[in-house]
Amino acid sequence: MNTYPEEVWVKLLISLSRYIDTQVSCSGRHSAQVAEWVKSLARRLFLDEKEVNAVYWASLLHDIGKISIPGDVLSKEGPLSKDEWTLMRLHPTIGANIVKMLKSIEHIAPYINYHQEKYDGSGYPEGLRGEEIPFGARIVAVVDAYEAMTSDRYYCKARSHNEAIQELILMEGHHFDPDVVEAFVEIMTPVECY
Repeated sequence: MNTYPEEVWVKLLISLSRYIDTQVSCSGRHSAQVAEWVKSLARRLFLDEKEVNAVYWASLLHDIGKISIPGDVLSKEGPLSKDEWTLMRLHPTIGANIVKMLKSIEHIAPYINYHQEKYDGSGYPEGLRGEEIPFGARIVAVVDAYEAMTSDRYYCKARSHNEAIQELILMEGHHFDPDVVEAFVEIMTPVECY
C-alpha cells in the first residue's frame, strides 16, 4: 500500500463504501447519511471536534468490510442462512482491518469493528457490553440502525420515522446506549411551535 499516497487509498475506500451502499440500500446513500447524522449527534454529545471527525469518518466507512460479502448475500430478499449470517458477522472486523492499514485513519478502526456490538452484550464480533464498547461505536450503532430502518432495502421496505424512533427507545439498554438514543431522539424530533 506504500506505492500511492494514503489520500489515494482513503478516496478508494470511500468509493468502495459508496459501491457497497448501492448493494444494500435502494438510495445508495446509507453511509453518507449515517455520517451526516453521526456528526450532529457527536456534537450534541459534546465530543471535541477531533473526536467528531473520527466518528464521522468511521461512519462513512463502517460497512467497508462488506466488500468481502458476495453481492447476492448483501441484496438477498429473504432471511440469511446460518452460513450467510456467519459471513455477514465478519464485516466489522474485516472493515477494521482494512482501515488499520492506513496510518491516517487507523484510529477509527475500533468504531468500525464494534459498531455491531449491543449494549447488553448480545452483539458481535466480541460480545462487548455497555461501556466496554467504544463510545464512537455506540454512536454509529444507533444512527446506523435508524437509517437502516427508515430506508428502503432490497430485502425490506422502510419504516416510518416514528416507528424507527419507537424501536430505538424500546431497545435502549438492550441494543443501544440509552444516553446516545436520548440525544439522537432529541436531534431527530422536530420542535413543535404553539
